[in-house]
Amino acid sequence: MGCNTTNLAQFDGGCQIKQGDISSTFGFELLDENCQAITSLNGQEALVTLTLGNSQWSKRVTVANYRIIFSITDILPIGTYRLEITVGGYVFPSDRGTFIKIVASDKELVTNEIHALKELDIAEEVKKQLAERPASEGGACQEIPDLLMYYNIGKV
Repeated sequence: MGCNTTNLAQFDGGCQIKQGDISSTFGFELLDENCQAITSLNGQEALVTLTLGNSQWSKRVTVANYRIIFSITDILPIGTYRLEITVGGYVFPSDRGTFIKIVASDKELVTNEIHALKELDIAEEVKKQLAERPASEGGACQEIPDLLMYYNIGKV
């Protein structure tokens, strides 16, 4: 089997993981265009990126013995993510053929972004945003009556 491009050879983990599994690991060997290990990358910091549409998750890991090992440390949305590893000027793999699929857990897990939205106090956030804007831009000011109060009185 001949390689024409930089490639990854998986030696640990699978291609599928349950959402929220932060313990399972993935391991990949970093190979050149001749399918030989690129030992010059040892000790360098690699950026592992998982991409799903416009969403990305990334983690920095150190190359050891021309290999990288990582786990997914956040709860990511369910889907099939494209894997890229960037280190030493290389991007692995050169093709777009390495994927990790995240499948539903039995628990109803919430991604970090959704959790942050649930914790947000919408009313306080609106007040804060309006207070930061001058009246000329539609911000709150003393001269403008409380329109919500008049709206609620009108509904009665």
